[in-house]
Amino acid sequence: MQVFEKRPGALLKFFFKVPLWIHKLGFGGWERLIGAQWMLITTTGRKTGKRREAMVDVMDYDQTTDTYYIEAAYGVRADWYRNIKSNPIFHAQVGRRKFKARAEELSNEDTGEMLVQFYRRKPAYTHSVMAMVGIKFKEEDELRELGKNLMLLSVKPEKE
Repeated sequence: MQVFEKRPGALLKFFFKVPLWIHKLGFGGWERLIGAQWMLITTTGRKTGKRREAMVDVMDYDQTTDTYYIEAAYGVRADWYRNIKSNPIFHAQVGRRKFKARAEELSNEDTGEMLVQFYRRKPAYTHSVMAMVGIKFKEEDELRELGKNLMLLSVKPEKE
């Protein structure tokens, strides 16, 4: 079962592009004011070969392994994810750090646990982001169950 039955409509697509536009205006990092951290992903279009950009939530960062954990809200239907599957090396930026990267999918169990940990750190943000895409939950066990239907990725800098 896929959590998101359809791709986002025009209004939600517009809303998802706002952070990208703000970043391009030179205000990268402003998301910390709302308790978030985002990653700018630049991929190569799988059909056009053109440069494509998307902003995604950073759910966590493991400094010891230099690994970022990001969400793919629309899973395998997200254009940026499909571009990465076609061209696995992409450019990433978190704050001022820019690097070439590669991503791997987390298991359903790891995804559920990552959602719970994120929720414990940022409950209001988690509820609001989930509500934007039509998901409501009350308890941590519901988040673990949602992990079976969502996709989180680990992103590591590519060794040069």
